[in-house]
Amino acid sequence: MERIQKALEKASKQRQTTSSFNSNNEEQKLDAIDIKKRPSANKIAYEQTQTIEVSDECFRKNRVVSALKNDARADLFKILRTKILQQMRANQWNVLAITSPAEGVGKSLIATNLAISIAMDANYSVLLADLDLRRPSINSYFDMPADIGVRDYLESDHSIPNLLIHPGLESLVILPAGKPLRSSSELLSTPKMIALASELKNRYPDRIVILDLPPLLHTDDAIMIMPSVDACVLVVAEGETTEDEITRSLQLLDETKCLGTILNKAEDSQTGGYYY
Repeated sequence: MERIQKALEKASKQRQTTSSFNSNNEEQKLDAIDIKKRPSANKIAYEQTQTIEVSDECFRKNRVVSALKNDARADLFKILRTKILQQMRANQWNVLAITSPAEGVGKSLIATNLAISIAMDANYSVLLADLDLRRPSINSYFDMPADIGVRDYLESDHSIPNLLIHPGLESLVILPAGKPLRSSSELLSTPKMIALASELKNRYPDRIVILDLPPLLHTDDAIMIMPSVDACVLVVAEGETTEDEITRSLQLLDETKCLGTILNKAEDSQTGGYYY
């Protein structure tokens, strides 16, 4: 924990002047902006989108706590949701990327829980897209098949509406990645992918699009997508993510888009359990 904190402080000092300026602007925008209640996102008719029913047992098994009623751990994601939405509203952003320095820190689980938590806000609908084409995992948290997805849209004539899945949670749709693809960066850099990113962003004004991106330090996939996103958060893991990995990851991210860092797998001193 101390090692990660030092790494974050070191990176913060490297851009202290810019961060201070941006922070002051953020506060001014939040004070001045007239945030109007958007039309309810709950009245959505899923006519083309495939619907599956996901049980509480499935969510509990897969640690998707935001979908469970009366689970105290879901409150942590509500706090995270509020902080992120405040910054995104202030800047009129709606596309958020979730990434990490390396594999295994739990970024996809964070993305899933955050997406569900935001979808429970009556002002928004959410599209959760799995763009980690090499190691897709979003579908596993809902126990749904991963036969087709973004890969099939980019490689063939599959339409996006036919690929979307509604997991029975109000105001949430999922765009799976499809079967794993080794040479994913070539597809993610195509004009078709750029057009898809624009479509996801602009189709519905009240929609928050959450992109689960690959780790930053293993491939260039995440870097290919970053120009198309409004904001991003970096997920790190206590006891796993190194200081060097954090420093190198922050150097790769546009500091004007990076909302902050999420510490995952932190051990709670009272219960001995792990929380986000």
